[in-house]
Amino acid sequence: MHPEQTFGGGQLNEYVDVEELVANIGLDEADVAWRKDFIGFDDDDARRLADLEPLLRDNQEAIADDFYDNLVVDERTREIIERSPKGIDALKQTQRAYLVSLASGDYDRSYFQNRARIGKLHELLDMPLKQYVGQYGVYYDLLLDRLNERIQDQVIDAVEEWATDREQSDRGGLGGLAETLGFGTERDDEVTLEESFEETIRGAIDDGLRDVLALLKVINLDMQVAVETYVDSYAQRLERSIDRRKQLAHEVETDVQGPIDELHETSEVVADRAERISAHTSTQADAVGRAASELSEISAGVEEIASVADDVSEESERTERLAAAGVESADDALDDLQAIEDATARVEGAATDLEARTDDIDDILERLEDVADRTTMLATNAKIESSRSEAADGTMGVIADEVRSFADQTKADIAAIEDAVEDVRADARRTVETTEETVRRVDDGTDRVRETVTSLEEIHEAARSTAAGIDEVTTATDQQARSVETTAGMVDDLSTTADRVATAAESLAAASQEQTASLQQVSQSVGRLTDEEPQPRTPIYERIG
Repeated sequence: MHPEQTFGGGQLNEYVDVEELVANIGLDEADVAWRKDFIGFDDDDARRLADLEPLLRDNQEAIADDFYDNLVVDERTREIIERSPKGIDALKQTQRAYLVSLASGDYDRSYFQNRARIGKLHELLDMPLKQYVGQYGVYYDLLLDRLNERIQDQVIDAVEEWATDREQSDRGGLGGLAETLGFGTERDDEVTLEESFEETIRGAIDDGLRDVLALLKVINLDMQVAVETYVDSYAQRLERSIDRRKQLAHEVETDVQGPIDELHETSEVVADRAERISAHTSTQADAVGRAASELSEISAGVEEIASVADDVSEESERTERLAAAGVESADDALDDLQAIEDATARVEGAATDLEARTDDIDDILERLEDVADRTTMLATNAKIESSRSEAADGTMGVIADEVRSFADQTKADIAAIEDAVEDVRADARRTVETTEETVRRVDDGTDRVRETVTSLEEIHEAARSTAAGIDEVTTATDQQARSVETTAGMVDDLSTTADRVATAAESLAAASQEQTASLQQVSQSVGRLTDEEPQPRTPIYERIG
């Protein structure tokens, strides 16, 4: 398949309405004819381009490769190439097809319609116009190198043809050519070239240049159409921008008119209120004077408060000292209570030991009572035995009576001892109970003393805080006194300022009236509003893929 048969099949084409495009730029048959006539492009140029087709076809690959090699070197052109949905190889193929199409077209409306589509595709890639047109400079350089060689070959062919013709004349052969060029002869005239040879050379060069001119003409026509697609795009953007700005101006005028009317009414209200402010300011000035007098009285009161605060501070310090002394006394009382508690514990222990000793005494008394019982029994037995005895002196009887008497006395003493022990035991129990009650009361007293200590400590801390607070009050009162004096001075200044405000209020009323007049001018100016920032658009090449 020939490259020119695949020319223009990229993805961007679906975003181009060619018929609308050519209609916008006015590209019809009459316009094409005028363009061709204006630059002198005729059938002879079309024939010459057809003669150049073999040259362009033979060099299409080399020219396309060199063309893109030049473009990719520059960063900006390389960026445009990278935007294209086609790869570099596909772009080279398109370029080869375009190159051949320059010499193989009918150069009618369809041909230039295709050229308009090509220009639009470049514009869709956001290729700047200067870059698009500038690329033709690279193209000229590549084409003219081949055309220069072709012209040189044409000149050589013409010379050889002329030499062949000269061989058939009387002065033929290389000698005739040498004489024509001015060699091997001593002619006196200054003419060194035969007119026919000069005409041959000139004719060959002129023919080659006409080929170049024909190629430049068709490229110029291509450029015209492509540039107009850019101009059309710019014009459409400008028209859309103008339409948006007109719409914006209309919307702004509509939106602003209401607030302007309200502002106009508000200005009148402001003017009225400014007059009222002026009146209120005069009243305020009088009030400020009275406030200054009252501040003087407040200042005296603050000084009195400062004096009282000093007295309270001294009393608070005294309270703090007493609370501290109370805490120390309470601590001493706790120590004494602790000593009493320890002594009571010892008494309780002694009473307990005493009760235990009475139990031991009971055991001893029981044993003594048993001995007394036995003694009584022995005395009884001795009495019986003495009555039976025939002894005349009665000694055993006396002994028996003494023993009984001793036993009875012993029992009586034991009974007394038992009563005493019971009394001691009872006293010991009462002592233990009293001691326990004393311990409980001492514990309660200790707890209360501790509570008292805690309260005293809190009182001490509160007194300390109160003293600190009083100091702060004193400081604050002093500061307040100074502030009141400062405020009194400010009130005097305020009184002066109030007078100035009254004057300014009158000026405000006048300015408000001027503002109302200015608003009317603003309302008229808004109708001429046309400024708007263009809306950003998403490039076509970013929507692909």
